Amino acid sequence: METHPRLRSVAVLPSLMTLANLACGVGALLWLFEAGQNADYELTRHAGWLLVLAVFFDAIDGKLARMTKGTSELGAQLDSLADLVTFGVVPAFLVRTLVQLEGPVMEIMPHPRLMVAGPILYSSCAALRLARFNVLRVDRDETQDHTHFLGLPSPAAAALPIGLVLFYFGIADPDFIFPVSEGFIHFFRESTLRMLPFLLVLLAVLMVSNLPFPHFVAWLTRARHPFQRTAEVVILLSLLFVEPELALFLLAISFILFPSIAGIIKVFRNRTSQKSESV
Repeated sequence: METHPRLRSVAVLPSLMTLANLACGVGALLWLFEAGQNADYELTRHAGWLLVLAVFFDAIDGKLARMTKGTSELGAQLDSLADLVTFGVVPAFLVRTLVQLEGPVMEIMPHPRLMVAGPILYSSCAALRLARFNVLRVDRDETQDHTHFLGLPSPAAAALPIGLVLFYFGIADPDFIFPVSEGFIHFFRESTLRMLPFLLVLLAVLMVSNLPFPHFVAWLTRARHPFQRTAEVVILLSLLFVEPELALFLLAISFILFPSIAGIIKVFRNRTSQKSESV
């Protein structure tokens, strides 16, 4: 039987990386189910790290496809489907599992409707964002690296709850990089549990927004000031080696916060200039 022309150009290695991303997402979901049933905090933490590994696979599959000139329609669709599961569904379940496990212990239980609406809204907006990306991709040359995304990418959106959950556990480690008082640990954990459901809603809005967000790999490799960027990467890698949970948490916040602020300022400036021109 003759192979369809669109399937002949499928590159094996990039597709395997995409499937590895999906496998990490499904594995994390299975661990979270087991963690919820057995109140296993370590499995919740392991699920978070498995999602970090998924982010790595997602970052390199597209790069490999362009390097090997193996970009294809099947690969693009497979990537979106994997991202929807790994970064559109599992992070919401990670948040829900942590809050359900730790909420009673910390005497914090968000409104039950919020615990349903937050994950549903997050996953729905992730699906919408990926669908929009696929539609806009038709008009873009896939053999070229792109430097910005329209709306917060789903892996970047997932990175913040993942980083928060990992730091939730990491901050209490006896060998943490600097001493932290029990009072601060309790305050941070209590604040995190209260904030996480609302964070899902905020991330959902950012994913379907029109704000520009940088492509992380392009941000690393294409810099106006290479020396400064190299120094930033060295500092980041050092912090990842010394205290990975803290580094991931800070990186996720920075990647989302600074472009969001810059994008909002740009929108207000454009509106102000349009009003002044119309007067």
